[in-house]
Amino acid sequence: MKGQETKLAEVTKVMAGGEGRERPEWLARLLAGPQQFRKFVHEVRGEMGHVTWPAPVEVRSTTFIVIVTIFFFGAFFFAGDGAFGRLIQLILTKYGKS
Repeated sequence: MKGQETKLAEVTKVMAGGEGRERPEWLARLLAGPQQFRKFVHEVRGEMGHVTWPAPVEVRSTTFIVIVTIFFFGAFFFAGDGAFGRLIQLILTKYGKS
């Protein structure tokens, strides 16, 4: 029984990276993955506690401003593109057939 306990202790040391054979690098990286993920999730939760979230009224007002701005610039570029296209068409019809 004593021999089995000693052997078990040696295997445990090797598995833990203690005395004896060293772990292969690929195994160490593989076993470190879940610990790194847990650390990452813990840090993300901590940082999310520092975030200042906007009030619903602020979200609605800024969303409205963005939508109005999109329509304004859409109309502006539509008109500008049409005018520029018309100008190019006039130039080509007038001076293109020499």
